Amino acid sequence: MTIKISDSLLEHLIEQERVLLEPSIRQSASSLDRLLSPYFHEISANGMMFNKAHVMSRLPNEKVPQFYNQSFKGQMLSEGLAQLTYHAAYRHSAKAQLHYSIRMSIWKHGLSHWELIYHQGTPCPEFELLYEE
Repeated sequence: MTIKISDSLLEHLIEQERVLLEPSIRQSASSLDRLLSPYFHEISANGMMFNKAHVMSRLPNEKVPQFYNQSFKGQMLSEGLAQLTYHAAYRHSAKAQLHYSIRMSIWKHGLSHWELIYHQGTPCPEFELLYEE
């Protein structure tokens, strides 16, 4: 049985996903530390696995790709554990080819706030960009 996620929590988690794409956040160790759970793991769209320490050392030096995230859906997996799925198209420069993926994030409510505990990107066929705000 799927537990319904509240509209306000869904909007909050979507905003958190978008915050993680902001250059100022990606370059801030304290911001990343707050957003990523100590147990964070990622499987990237190219099949690489990363933990929190690797992500915190990589992101500050990485050029932020252009991301187009859309079609967000969320559900509660249990009390204090939420899953967010969405479609992402990204490219490394304005003239580069777009890469398409389905993204899935699991957010866990810690002592005072939501933390990203798991993220995965899986390549998928091209989809129509909606340019949602």
